[in-house]
Amino acid sequence: MLTRDRELLKPRTITHNRYVRALRPREQLREVFERLDPAGSARPFRLCLMCNAPLRRIAKDKVGDRAPDGVLQRHKLFVTCDVCQRVFWEGTHWQKMRALMDSVAASSNATE
Repeated sequence: MLTRDRELLKPRTITHNRYVRALRPREQLREVFERLDPAGSARPFRLCLMCNAPLRRIAKDKVGDRAPDGVLQRHKLFVTCDVCQRVFWEGTHWQKMRALMDSVAASSNATE
């Protein structure tokens, strides 16, 4: 568990926890990468943003009306959540998150 709430760290039943010192999300992510070194085992973009269930590939022709107008014309690869039925694609949000992950991983490797 990662938290800034020290009270959550007190129960002895929680054996794997870390206090996060940084206040801003970008610095928190950097701190986690530096302290826990998840770069080698991190698997970003594999879980649903809404319900945290695993995502799976879906054929473009099966997306139907679950994607906004124009997305089907601009993108080729799609994934879906079988729990909440959301569909995801490598749009601008994905590109920004990928760049953030890459920059944090690169800076944590540079400090080694």
